Amino acid sequence: MADSVVHSVVSDLVGRIIDLLTDEVNSLYGVADQVRTLQDELQWIHAFLEDADTIRQKEGDKRLQVLLSQFRDIAYDAEDAIDTFILKVASARNRGGIRGLLKRFAGIFDETKHRHGVGVQIEAINSRISKIRERHRTYGVQNIAGTSTTNRRLRDRRRRSYAHAEEDVVGLDEDIKRLVAELTNKNGGAKVVSIIGMGGSGKTTLARKLYNHVEIEKHFDCHLWLSISQEWHVRDILINIITQTTTLNKKVKKEEEEEKKKKKKISNEELVIKVHNFLKEKRYLVVLDDVWENEAWNELKHAFPSENVGSKLIITTRIQNVALHADPNCFVHEPRSLTGEEAWELLLKKVKGVIREAGREEVSRFHELGKEMVKKCSGLPLAIVALGGLLATKRSLEEWEKVSQNIGLQLRKAGKEGTQQYGEVSQVLALSYDSLPYYLKSCFLYLGMFPEDSEIRVKPLIRMWIAEGFISSQQIDREENVEQAGEEYLQELIQRSLIQVVEMDTTGRPKSCLMHDLLRDLCLEKAREESFLEVLSSSKSIIATTTQGFVSKARRIAVHFGDDADFNKCALLGLKNSCIRSLLCFGSDIELSKRRALNLLSPCLGLLPECQRSPKQIGNLYLMKYLSLANLNKIPQSLGNLRSLQTLDMEESCLEDSSFCWYYARGDVVQKMKQLRYLHFDRLRISSRDFGVDGLKNLQCFKNVKAGDWMARYLLHLTNLQKLGIVDIKTIEQVKAVLESPCIILDRLQSLHLSSSLEEYPSLEQLSRCRNLSKLYLKGKITEKHVQLQQQLPPNLTKLSLSGSQLREQDPMAALEKLPFLKFLLLDRHAYSGTQMTCSANGFPQLQHLQIEYLWELEEWRVEEGAMPHLKRLEINDCPKLRMIPEGLKFIATLQELRIWFMPKEFKERVRTVDSRRDGEATSDPHQGEGADYYKICHIPTVDIY
Repeated sequence: MADSVVHSVVSDLVGRIIDLLTDEVNSLYGVADQVRTLQDELQWIHAFLEDADTIRQKEGDKRLQVLLSQFRDIAYDAEDAIDTFILKVASARNRGGIRGLLKRFAGIFDETKHRHGVGVQIEAINSRISKIRERHRTYGVQNIAGTSTTNRRLRDRRRRSYAHAEEDVVGLDEDIKRLVAELTNKNGGAKVVSIIGMGGSGKTTLARKLYNHVEIEKHFDCHLWLSISQEWHVRDILINIITQTTTLNKKVKKEEEEEKKKKKKISNEELVIKVHNFLKEKRYLVVLDDVWENEAWNELKHAFPSENVGSKLIITTRIQNVALHADPNCFVHEPRSLTGEEAWELLLKKVKGVIREAGREEVSRFHELGKEMVKKCSGLPLAIVALGGLLATKRSLEEWEKVSQNIGLQLRKAGKEGTQQYGEVSQVLALSYDSLPYYLKSCFLYLGMFPEDSEIRVKPLIRMWIAEGFISSQQIDREENVEQAGEEYLQELIQRSLIQVVEMDTTGRPKSCLMHDLLRDLCLEKAREESFLEVLSSSKSIIATTTQGFVSKARRIAVHFGDDADFNKCALLGLKNSCIRSLLCFGSDIELSKRRALNLLSPCLGLLPECQRSPKQIGNLYLMKYLSLANLNKIPQSLGNLRSLQTLDMEESCLEDSSFCWYYARGDVVQKMKQLRYLHFDRLRISSRDFGVDGLKNLQCFKNVKAGDWMARYLLHLTNLQKLGIVDIKTIEQVKAVLESPCIILDRLQSLHLSSSLEEYPSLEQLSRCRNLSKLYLKGKITEKHVQLQQQLPPNLTKLSLSGSQLREQDPMAALEKLPFLKFLLLDRHAYSGTQMTCSANGFPQLQHLQIEYLWELEEWRVEEGAMPHLKRLEINDCPKLRMIPEGLKFIATLQELRIWFMPKEFKERVRTVDSRRDGEATSDPHQGEGADYYKICHIPTVDIY
């Protein structure tokens, strides 16, 4: 529905108008009354939209649809008018007058004419709103309560933990048993196992169950998961294979750097050969998920050696001919639809919390309604899970009955039209979207910008939501910030089963996510209906857009470049389409394997990292809020014009120190960006003379900055810092500047990274009073002469990394195991120089991930029964004197993964498995017996030895 889009635009506009009335009162001379009237009208529209759900008594009310469409057009026009004012009038005063602006924008008239033009636009918008109010009797919302429905919803939202459970599955036991037997068939069997079925039938879920199965883990040396999808690029897939295989990845990266020096690039054919040579010595399992075309297999098949006895491929596809093309003799499996009982069992897993809270007399009615609704899902797991996610948010019988009635209405409508590709399933998924609260709809639609089957990094996504105005400070509780609200929005979408978590971080929070292709189809369909976004996937479509104009009125464009990309065409999109608010560009080159994107806000210009060597026009984009640049070797002089910028991410840019000195000497460029919240660099070196950040009151993240004299002067002014990263610390004064900064004293810091070359850190006892500090990385020697380690650490740490600490007098485990919330611990590069280490019973109550690396003096490590009761992953790397695996590992039932890197041969022999196939090196005699320590680790599903 259009109300979701208008809500976001109007909410952001009201905030910006308030800022204008406060900060730009002089610039508003002559138009202040019109702007105030517009603010009042927009607040009325906002109130109407908050109650739109109660007004919309029937799905498909034509009058309401027309009204919402009119509001959307008004909101867009108002947004353009306000942005025009900021760009052409208010910005001029802050940039030295109209003459400076005329130099940058040929053809712009004087300030008075601009103000008059904007005033006329705003007056026309106010008149349009007045006419609508007359027509619709002030929109049908009278006697609005002081506290809106939406605000009540937002306040009542419970904070949810980030515990990510495994996917709920039903009815797969026999399928899994049969396919595991086929995949581990010692007599050979089919090389290719194909899982075929329609979208949402559970193909990928079944493949993941097989991929992670204990017997499969034991049987194969190498496991690879490759998502193909409709928009596949062979280079992306090959790079994905390489990044999943550590040894090969290091080798290719080294060769790539050598080729760059010769100004060459490793070809696809060379990558295929490297992958083939790596796999030919191994018994491998490769999953090719969601294959749509024969050509995808033709491009990739030479990478997979055919002579390996026992190696297997799993292909999931909707098209049977694709599977048979890969191997006419493949083993074909088609997931069946769930029976009525199985479908109800799966739904029950999602809604058990609602039914558990119901009274005895209501339970039977909940069951009755649930069974009626689940029949309409056609036995497809995706539809059932989506329905379950919807019903889990409805706590009463009345709400369930309303959902049931809406499903019936939509199904009857679909039956009459007979045009729905997925029939009943599409309607169930559409209902999940329509039932979202307004503040989630825009966030959901925005996910359609990303390529199909791509992993979406959570932190940049939330920052993009904020930059777009989807999460404004007016919508959230006082005690939380917009970033926390963004995390809650994401978690709501996850719990509604509208997006899936791909990877969790070390503290248990989502790190990356993706959207199922059926839901993405729905997302794009709704986004087009609302003129929310448009996706361009080829150079032809880009050329057509730039030459013929953008007909759909979309405010956002996503460009998904293929191998035929002409990067310069992208520039024309922003220059020729003034209505575009955001442009994301995704490439398929080896340097873009992480799919980093550039997100710009109106008027915008998007450039792929490959052509960002010198983006001269970028400084003209005054309203840009989010900028991520990679492979940039020189900063454009005009970057200082970006005064609305909230995020500046150049962490992957290789900038020389000389370019920074030249850049900041031009006029303290960064200091002009008053709205900056996130500032990321790749080891930025600055000085007090060149760099001024004292005016950046909103700055929350300042990372990868080299220490210097600037710290004593500028850190005092950064009162809102939550994340700070300082490298190359060389003096005690520089450490003291950090410890005496407001973010430490006021206890606002959440993450701190310090890297020192000092002979020894001074006491860090000040950190022990930082109760909000949850992530800490310390590189450098820590004093232990007068202050015990536990006296220097924050009490609520969840993630701790120590490197080069050279602790000797005290076993660090004695102090660290007392941290009650610690989930991740890294001891790296001589963090401990002692010979013995002990993890006591009941120590590390929450630890999930432990890495021990380069502890060259460690000889004995004891783990008592009851220690680390929640440990899931353990890594031991290059501890040459460590004699054996701790006995106590056999008591840790939660341990899922053990990785042993660069350890002596004797150590590896002690953990040898029955057939030695867990060893990443050349396989030995498969008839050799178990190692002496095998009994300590035999319960661990995944053991990798490199």
